[in-house]
Amino acid sequence: MDRKWIISVILVIILGLLIGIGIAMYSENKNKTDKIDMLSEKELAYNSNIDKENSIQNTINSIETSASENTISPNAILIKKTYYEDCDHLIRKTEDIPEELVNKDEEYVKKMFSDWNIEEYSPTQIILYRTSSGNCGEHYFVQEHNGVIGIYTVDEYGIKTLKKDTEISTLYLPELDIQNLKAGVEIIGYTKLVEFLEDYE
Repeated sequence: MDRKWIISVILVIILGLLIGIGIAMYSENKNKTDKIDMLSEKELAYNSNIDKENSIQNTINSIETSASENTISPNAILIKKTYYEDCDHLIRKTEDIPEELVNKDEEYVKKMFSDWNIEEYSPTQIILYRTSSGNCGEHYFVQEHNGVIGIYTVDEYGIKTLKKDTEISTLYLPELDIQNLKAGVEIIGYTKLVEFLEDYE
C-alpha cells in the first residue's frame, strides 16, 4: 500500500508539472501574440502616418509641378496679331519671348499686355490679338525713281511718301517690267515687298 501511495504521489507531481508547464507555455505564447498584435498596431499606425505624409508630399509636388508646367518657357514664342479696320488687314508678328515673361503665368501676361486679348496661352506659345483703327502701315508702292526701284509707303489717305531707293537699277530690266515700274506696283505686306524685290536682284 505504501508503494501505491508513492506511485500516486509521483503521478500527481508529474501531472502537476505537466499542467504547470502547459499553463506556462500557453501564457508565454499569449504574451507573444499580444506583443505581436501590439507591434502590428504600432507598425500600422506608423505606416499610416508615413502614407499620409507621402500623400501630402505628392499633392504638394503635383501642385508645384502643375504650376511650373503652366509657366512660360524661355524658348516660347510670342505672336501678336493686329486687325486694322481701315485697310481690313490682319498683321501677324512673331517674336521671341521677352525675358521678363520667362517663368511667369497667364495672369502676369494679362497684366503686362492689358490692351491685348489672349487668344492662346501655353508654356511654349502665346498668341495676342487686338483691333486697331487706321492703316496697318504695310502698304507699299514700288515705282521707278531716278533710274532705280524706289519704295514708297502709303498712308490711310492714299498719300505716297518715298521711303528709300533700292540699289536695283531699272536700266537692264525687260521693257514690260520697266513699264510696270514706271506706272507703279502696289504691294501689301513687308514680306511680299521683300519677295517682289528679290525677283529683280
